[in-house]
Amino acid sequence: MTTFAVGDTATYLHGNHIVKFGGEVRRVKHYGFGQDPGRFTYPSVAAFQQGFGSAFSITLGTQAFNAYVNAIGGFIQDSVSLGSSLKLDLGLRYDYLPSPTEADNKLVTFDPASALLLQINGAGGFTQVTKNGSDFQPRVGLIWNPKGDGKTVVRSAYAIMVNQSNTGYFTGETGNPPIVSPFSGQASGTAANNLKLDSAVSQAGSAALAPSFTDANFRPGRMQTWNVNVEREIGTLGLMVGYFGSHGDRQRIPINPNQFTTPGGTVRPYARLSATSPILSGATLGNITESTSLGWSNYKGLWVTANQRLAHGLQLSGSYTLSKSTDTNSYDGTGAGQNGSLQDSTNLAGSVGRLKDGWQLVVVEQAQTGNPFNVITNISTITGVTSVRPDLIGSLPAIAPAPNLDKNGFPVSYQWFDSSTVCDPRIAAGAAGACTSSSIFALPYNAAGVAHFGNLGRNVLYGPGFGNTDFSVIKNVTLQGSARVQLRVEVFNLFNQANLGQPGRTATVGSTSFGVISNTRFPTGDSGSARQIQFAAKFLF
Repeated sequence: MTTFAVGDTATYLHGNHIVKFGGEVRRVKHYGFGQDPGRFTYPSVAAFQQGFGSAFSITLGTQAFNAYVNAIGGFIQDSVSLGSSLKLDLGLRYDYLPSPTEADNKLVTFDPASALLLQINGAGGFTQVTKNGSDFQPRVGLIWNPKGDGKTVVRSAYAIMVNQSNTGYFTGETGNPPIVSPFSGQASGTAANNLKLDSAVSQAGSAALAPSFTDANFRPGRMQTWNVNVEREIGTLGLMVGYFGSHGDRQRIPINPNQFTTPGGTVRPYARLSATSPILSGATLGNITESTSLGWSNYKGLWVTANQRLAHGLQLSGSYTLSKSTDTNSYDGTGAGQNGSLQDSTNLAGSVGRLKDGWQLVVVEQAQTGNPFNVITNISTITGVTSVRPDLIGSLPAIAPAPNLDKNGFPVSYQWFDSSTVCDPRIAAGAAGACTSSSIFALPYNAAGVAHFGNLGRNVLYGPGFGNTDFSVIKNVTLQGSARVQLRVEVFNLFNQANLGQPGRTATVGSTSFGVISNTRFPTGDSGSARQIQFAAKFLF
């Protein structure tokens, strides 16, 4: 990826005004390519040893693109002082974001209005990915010292910001026929009926098409932010209390417009391409991935921050946040390969201390409660993808972490909650996996086997919290003039706190991984992983 950018900013001073204005032109060139190595499945270890495969899929051809994304923007801002106690910042930005282009005409879209596959600049009138977009983005800020003594300050701001999307939202269109061709094969994986690895391609047949395309009305993400806060100096204590909020819209969210029309059914809105499609007319259609900008998010929070200056250059800082965040979609890894954590595509609902004589002690403490996580099933026959949640038929499971030990007594995983509470209503009473009074989660079927969407809410359970203390000792030694050497000893995760990852989130009957934590939150080397000590020397001049 190569980005060409030209821009400039100028400042004009006049009286009590500081006026800034400028602009930029950006051109991003992104060349990418990839090939599918294919996926070959064996039903068992024995079948693997005998070479009896049961499933094979591959997409033949090279998925390559030579994309360009352009942008033109300009802004003007006026910072004006209205007396000694009031300052205003007024600004306006404009961005023109034209539709992205692909130099080799390798974009192929799906037209939902007529069930056609259309190649750009070919038959059917497909000439650009999205409409050209433009946005005005106002910003306003205020700083007020009501008493004029500098000890009480009121700040407030509002801004609209637009984020130009990267190329990922439209390059999926380079993975559609005729650029590439999907093939798949199915067998029982037995001696009588199997697939062979060396001849899988010849045994496979054309697979149901699963096109990806971009909504023609896709717009770049937009965020509105606002805040009002009051800061007060009380002796050696600095206290800030503020309200911060944001609303995002036009956010990227992939949906499946071809999910089954009824949960557990077999009928899709688009069974096959139209007979008039210039590409593979009448071909069978499977899941369809549409990149849209229908997502939204909301945040509101109360922030309280205190900074206390102590003796000998030591400073103590603390903060508290009470906030709520809601959104249409969370990329949390549960079904995110095709449509994020959506269940139904039709319903989008530092603290720093310093001592004298060149010594510094730095302590950074982090403490967080657990993140919410989404429980799903592995059932793909209801919507076409595995993002359907189960039914909640009892009280939510108690969070009671318990280590699973190896033969030497060392923990190899943690049971975050009881995973034996998943049942299947289709199983007769008394049989293993049948629903009982102690069951909590049920697969989304009734006793007759009719499927439905699960009633369990999204992100209703919480994973492990996070705690981390970093400690540094720094010695600054003056050499000559402004030159100095800095010697550092830094300890990350001082108390070697175990920060666990999220538990298994796929509810299946008899699962040995559901509710089980088998990894730490971050790999070794990242913040919050196992304790690390490092020594460093820096020369500054």
